Amino acid sequence: MREDGGNLIAETAARLRERDRERIAGLIARMFRLHDDLSPFYRRIASDEQLSWAAGGAGRLLSSPTVFEDVVKTICTTNCAWSATIRMTTALVERGGGAFPEPQVLAETPDAWYRDVARMGYRGSYVKSIAGDVAGHALDLESLLPARGRSDDEVEEVLLALPGVGPYAAAHVMQLLGRHRYLVLDSWTRPAYLRLAKKKRAADATIRRAFARYGEHAGLAFWLFLTRDWVEPTPP
Repeated sequence: MREDGGNLIAETAARLRERDRERIAGLIARMFRLHDDLSPFYRRIASDEQLSWAAGGAGRLLSSPTVFEDVVKTICTTNCAWSATIRMTTALVERGGGAFPEPQVLAETPDAWYRDVARMGYRGSYVKSIAGDVAGHALDLESLLPARGRSDDEVEEVLLALPGVGPYAAAHVMQLLGRHRYLVLDSWTRPAYLRLAKKKRAADATIRRAFARYGEHAGLAFWLFLTRDWVEPTPP
């Protein structure tokens, strides 16, 4: 061994630790949306009767460390009760040994596990297919992050082409990407909107028009409108 072998090992370990720190810092920034610039949105809603409460800093939606994880978890919310979503995502974490599993793990997981353990129903084949494409480098979901420069329309097109991803799931994932143009319309948000807007019925197109004035933040404005009472008591 070289005489400076100990120093070399120490320097290499220090570089690895620095690289790990940078990677972890990047993941935290993504999860908490620390690099999102919502200042234009805050200026827009500063005097908004319905949304001014959020101008102090609300609206950074917690995401997963990877787009892959956000996509899979979103598929686990489709056409089912919340308790089923919890069951499926809990099974996924257990499959990953206490953390969300890497794409390779899910790609190699037997169909029977999806059917009998996670009880994913039709979603199991979708998740396994997406995992296989990501693991095999045929699909780069991380390229959908805003920093990669792809347009919202292009990102939506990629998401809608995935098995198990329809308009609701695509809009949901895009919100988690910090792409806030599209409204998440589903079996919870539609009736919640009717209740808060004091309407008996409203087509999806009508709801979209109601938030169109918020432009590229229309979906975020819609979400904050629905969830104000999650943050503070509903005003009388």
